[in-house]
Amino acid sequence: MMEVTGHFGWLSLLPPLIALGLALWKKKIIPALLAGGLTGVLILSVSKWGFFFEYLDQVIRVAGDRSNLQLILFGVLVGGLIKLMEKSGGFSGMVSYLESKKLHKKRHIYLLTWLIGLFMLLENYSNILVNGTTVGPLYDRLGISREKMAYFLHTISINFIALVVVNSWGAFYMTLLSGQGIDRPFELVVRAMPLNFYCILSLVMVLLTMLFGWNLGAMRKYPVSHDVSTVTEEDPSLLSHSAGKAWYVIIPVVVMVVTMLLSLWITGGGRLIEGEGTASVFYAVIVAILVLVIMLMFREKAKRPPIEKTIYSGLGEFAEIGILLALALTLGSLCKQLGTGMYIAGLAKGHFPVFLLPALFFLVSCLISFSTGTSYGTFSIMVPLAIPVAMAMGIPLPLMFAACISGGVFGDNTSPFSDTSVITGVSAKINVVRHVETQLPYALISATGAIILFVVAGLWI
Repeated sequence: MMEVTGHFGWLSLLPPLIALGLALWKKKIIPALLAGGLTGVLILSVSKWGFFFEYLDQVIRVAGDRSNLQLILFGVLVGGLIKLMEKSGGFSGMVSYLESKKLHKKRHIYLLTWLIGLFMLLENYSNILVNGTTVGPLYDRLGISREKMAYFLHTISINFIALVVVNSWGAFYMTLLSGQGIDRPFELVVRAMPLNFYCILSLVMVLLTMLFGWNLGAMRKYPVSHDVSTVTEEDPSLLSHSAGKAWYVIIPVVVMVVTMLLSLWITGGGRLIEGEGTASVFYAVIVAILVLVIMLMFREKAKRPPIEKTIYSGLGEFAEIGILLALALTLGSLCKQLGTGMYIAGLAKGHFPVFLLPALFFLVSCLISFSTGTSYGTFSIMVPLAIPVAMAMGIPLPLMFAACISGGVFGDNTSPFSDTSVITGVSAKINVVRHVETQLPYALISATGAIILFVVAGLWI
């Protein structure tokens, strides 16, 4: 592999452009990242015939880094934790408990929607499914349309989870930043979240819609509840309310949050923000799994799930996240070696107002994420470009990073190709296209507000 100084000119743009083109074309991010990475190694390689094996060496080197490996393992292990919560009856226990409460007013149902959405902070699929299964009959009883419920479920889930550090999203953020040579990625993520304008405005928009009953755009066609017998199958694990125990969800989540905070405090010498975020999330998920396993050991053998088999099943379901993390890190590392960010910064200097760059990166991220339906894929492409540009142009790193995150979440929140849009349709029992068209006006208002705020923030540079 060649030693790199400066940049490779227009050649440095090929890996991210190829990754982006394939992602837009095929709507699959892992093959896109693989193709982009192989292109990067081909450019850098001295012996062009052996570039494939050099790429494998790059993946192993990047994934084998201590911090990167901790984050990749966290991304996979959280799947084991979620699967064990599910099979132990934790999710169904929460549903049963909440349905036992007599809730008759809109404000109570809306509050319940928020509480479930905010508590299920580990992963968005379970967040949306548990919330929809719980509150769906209550929305029907009060005559609130399933379209509006779907908007609430999807927007609260995706935007809140994107703001939280103690989950796989936070781990992915730190992975990408570590790959760009950021020494304290946790601190940068924490400083970026208040600048994550799209996510914050989207949550505010939900709150205002609940308070004032706004029906915007296509939502006007569905002001009240209608027949919901039309769509897909639901997750049977979340519909079985037998002998579920909510504590099998509540305690592991609390343990995970407390463990992470304690680890940050210890590794940061008494200062949370200076702690090792990558190590802390890894320790936290391990401790949470151990606590849940111990809890289940005190349960009758006939009533507890096969623990090892359940954990392995969850790990398998989340293996794709581990692969995605490794390939995204490798592409980011190759872009850094090629000087892609430096080249883009050089093109922008003198040709584009610096204060508009955060808004531009937000808009580009929105277009990519809406076209592909993937937030992680958008982050994987945009963050390795944004960080070097921010460094070269003197733009605060948290602001530029937040612009990429906001734009990536926009598409995950609005695209008909997004997996969370499909899951929301299943949970709310409505057609996915109907969900997208009724939600889009609210999301576009939040995105417009975010553009304005990114421009204003850019002026303060």
